[in-house]
Amino acid sequence: MNNRVGAVHTACCLFLLSLGTAGAKDAKLKPEEVVARHLAAIGSPQAIAAAKSRALSGSALATFRLGSQGQMSGPANIVSEGRRARIGIRFQSLDYPGEQFAYDEDRVTVGMLRPGQRSNLGSFVYHHDSLMKEGLLGGELTTAWALLDVAGRAPKLDYSGMKKIEGKQLHELKYRARKGAGDLQISLYFEPETFRHVMSQYRLVQPAAMASTPAASSGQRDSFYTLSEWFGDFREVDGLTLPHSYKFTYTIEGQNSTYLADWVVSDVKIVHNAPVDARVFVIQ
Repeated sequence: MNNRVGAVHTACCLFLLSLGTAGAKDAKLKPEEVVARHLAAIGSPQAIAAAKSRALSGSALATFRLGSQGQMSGPANIVSEGRRARIGIRFQSLDYPGEQFAYDEDRVTVGMLRPGQRSNLGSFVYHHDSLMKEGLLGGELTTAWALLDVAGRAPKLDYSGMKKIEGKQLHELKYRARKGAGDLQISLYFEPETFRHVMSQYRLVQPAAMASTPAASSGQRDSFYTLSEWFGDFREVDGLTLPHSYKFTYTIEGQNSTYLADWVVSDVKIVHNAPVDARVFVIQ
């Protein structure tokens, strides 16, 4: 049994042990219990281990609300194999050809709008490459999903109890990568009854720069960068219950700039264990 399958097996054993000691809404759940119940919600250890690779195709709609205006539509693809993953959205636009993020277990590569220039979202992922290295971005839509190998990744996990998010009570699990996360705050959210992972949020607070005088400094304010993911429409594929809708939103609230855009991926189709060319995990 390899480390990955062993980690899943161990987590599911913890799940079975925890059933008799804590209810789904127990505010005193341990992080390992949340992980175990979440993995059980995805599928059996055998079904999880059998999915060596995963390919997702769908339709994407990008909506720019602040900082720029407009909508674009195009194809979306997510390909993963083990810990390697690529997330891509393409648009027929010279100004905004889309987003491309990839990790090949060596380095993270991020697509550019044009030579030397990345999008707002692309810049955030590039500077916080732990999102791809840890298997966080894309959630369980990829085989690289962080919680499939907690033992191997060894993050610091803290259970924060129930939090009300957009009118819904959800379990909140704080995730701290062993290295490379910097000041990025990572929160994962799970449904109270099913323990399906329905949301992730990555938040960075950048303190205001010190101005030349105290009076000028008093007018400065911090900048906030927030990338949020939502997962829904869960369906079974090859014995695994996976989301078939995916939305992410990126916001910037800064001293001199405000930005808000969202990307919605629908009409999702998922295929397991199709051949994958290793070159797909590097963006040229």
